[in-house]
Order: sequence, then C-alpha cells, then structure tokens
Amino acid sequence: MGSGKTSAMLEQINADLEGSYIYVTPYLSEIERIIEKTQNRFKQPCNTGNGKLDAFHKLLSIGENIVTTHALFLKATPETVQLIREGGYTLVLDEALDIFREYNNEVKSLDNKTITKGDVRWLKQEGYILVSDDYCVEWSGATTDDFHYSEVERLAKAGSLRCIDDTLYWEYPVDMFSAFKCVYILTYLFEGSMLAAYMRIYGLTYTKCSAEHTENDRFRLCPYDDCKRHKSALFTLVNIYSGELNRIGSKTNAFSVNWLKAASSEQIRKIQNAMRNYKGYVKAPTNSIMWTTTKQHDIHKKLEKTKGFKYIRRLTAEEQKLPDEVKQKLQCFVSCTARATNVYSERTTLLYLLNRYLPPEIEKYFLRRGSPIDEDCFATSELLQWVWRSAIRNEQSINLYIPSSRMRSLLFRWFEVNEALYQPRTKKVLEKA
Repeated sequence: MGSGKTSAMLEQINADLEGSYIYVTPYLSEIERIIEKTQNRFKQPCNTGNGKLDAFHKLLSIGENIVTTHALFLKATPETVQLIREGGYTLVLDEALDIFREYNNEVKSLDNKTITKGDVRWLKQEGYILVSDDYCVEWSGATTDDFHYSEVERLAKAGSLRCIDDTLYWEYPVDMFSAFKCVYILTYLFEGSMLAAYMRIYGLTYTKCSAEHTENDRFRLCPYDDCKRHKSALFTLVNIYSGELNRIGSKTNAFSVNWLKAASSEQIRKIQNAMRNYKGYVKAPTNSIMWTTTKQHDIHKKLEKTKGFKYIRRLTAEEQKLPDEVKQKLQCFVSCTARATNVYSERTTLLYLLNRYLPPEIEKYFLRRGSPIDEDCFATSELLQWVWRSAIRNEQSINLYIPSSRMRSLLFRWFEVNEALYQPRTKKVLEKA
C-alpha cells in the first residue's frame, strides 16, 4: 500500500525484454498509464467486431504483451487458458481479483431472468444438480436444447459452480492461474482476501514481497518487510477523529450492513447530522471530501441526501453526459471497494461510514473448504485500501472520521499505537449528601 510495488514491478518488466507478460488492472483509465510506463511494449484488446475476448485471444496467439482489465480477465475460457499456457506468460495482477461472485451477478438465464432460491431448490429436487458437502455443484440431469437453466448446466459441467444455502455462486477456474509461469499480485494485506483463501484451497503457494528504494531513487522488489517505521510516518499524517460524534458507532456491530439496513429514519437522521457536523468541525470545503458506506439496501442514496455530500457542485446537462470515469472526479461518494485509482488523490477529508464483515455465505464456504478468512484482516485491508485513494498517497495530511468503534480500533491496531479512548458525555446524577 503506497510502498512502490507497482513502480518496482514496472521496473522489473522494463528490464526483462524477453519475458511475456499480461498486466491486469481494475480500471480502464489505468491501461494507458501502464502502456506509457512500459515504453509501449503492451497492447490492449480492442473490440473490432467480435468482442474484446476474441481480441485478447488474437493478441495471445501472436505472443504480445497485454494489459487489460479485471472485467475482461474474468471472462476467460478454456481457449484463454490454453493460449496462455502455450505463450509462457507471467501474470501481473494489480489488486486481488474478485474470484467468487453470486451467480446472478455473472449470468442471466435463457429468458434473461435471474435464478432464485426456488429455482435452485427445484433443480435439486428434480435431480438436475447435486451439491456436495463442500458446496460444489455437479450437473446430473439430462441435456436439453434451449433449456431455461442451460447456463447453470454449462458452469456446473465446467466445475465452477457452488451452492450455499440455495444460492448459486460462480468461482473462477483455478486452471487460469496454473497456466502462468509466474504470478505477481500487487496488493496489501493479501491474507485477508478471498483470493488468498482460494489459493490455499487449491494449493497455490505464494511468497510475499515488498518494494524498496534503490540508489537511483527507483524501486525494486525485495523480501517482505511490514515496516513499523513506515506505519509510524503514516500515522503522523492521519488525524483520526475522537469525540462526541463517535457515540453513534459505539456498539460493536454499528455501521455493519445489517445494522444500517435496520436503521430507523431517526438513526439515519443522526448519521446525516454527524456527517454535517464533522464537515463543519474540520472546516472542510466540499471538494475536499470523500465518503463511503454500503450500496446495499440503497443506504448510500439515503445518506447522499445530506447537503454537501453528493457532488462537488451541481452537474450541467453536458457534464451529465461525460464518461463515468470523468464524472467520478466530481463525486464525493467513493465506493468502499475502490482500488488502484488516483482519481481522488486530492481529497483530504474522509468519512468511512461502514463496518466491514464478510457476507455470511462467503465466510461459511471458505470455512467449510478448510481455508477460513480472518475477518479482522479482511476489514482492515478494505479500510486501508479505501483510505489510500485519498491525499495520503501523496504524503499529505488527512482528516478521518470512522464512527464504527470496531473499525477505528482495527486501524489503531494496524498502526501499532494505542487508541486515545473517548468516553461519551453522560448525564451525571448527583448523590444527595
């Protein structure tokens, strides 16, 4: 996180003129930067009529170095795997890949309808699918043309379908990773990610590395070092709020998705008041703010109504037509899953209105597969990744409001400093003499 790992990786690529690389980044906006930093050695797949995946395959077939997005990389097929294996490629993955997703986020059924729990129960009752004790789905029914559940059949036969509590999930094919000569994953606190748990399940070993400055003020990869000195320097740049506005997050589960879902209109109003009061407390102009919460149950839309927390200014009709990546720069709300972007690197006032936990189904799956995820490590990683989108990445001071007592404690624990505990004001009862 902000330790020069991307720069070190690009230095290594530039020094390896014989190697074949695939560089995968979360955002389209990062592709041009990678191409520029590698002296135009990389090509990006462009749709020329048959889709970007076809273009990806053509570039692989002629041995080009390729830079692409997570979204396209996740669409890999057995043909993709074969071409990568034949090309002797090295994978550079900028940020952990989202390798486990709910089925309905990946595909639709034949008539463009989502698959419900009722559908899944019917498929099991009729003998079309079998679910093992570790949630793996096997197709056991007959094959029928234009079947309503043909996509379920295809993914089950490919071995990439899982079923947890009558909900289907798609898992990225492990063959994709084993097809590479070498894999580099540029991220921080990797152990708290689903990808790390996934790699443990399939016996994919990895070695952690850090990046260090060289004598010519560049970076290179080196043995892993979670440097406490680096954390101490960062801590001096973060003004973590400790005051009365934290009262609303004193319970351990406060600001979790379920807590926010159950929040009354009065509780939502209190959160909105806290947002406004904190903005006033640090005297923050609107264009300095970035804030986040969950998008589930439209919580973000309720809180976005708070004055000063939607856009830096009202967008004109022409600005509304701008590409999403351009409009992002005008927004105060920044998704809690934002990764590998410098768009918000001028923001100095941060409000993290969330308490991160793994979805129960995901936690259950990896636990059953013998590779549990440390929830505190997951939550800490998610928080740090989000905070690092801000001006702190440029070594500038930031103000940070985290009303969740749990998330705040995790951050202090990561910094390896004691939290300055705040005792909310209470009404005192005077004892009679």
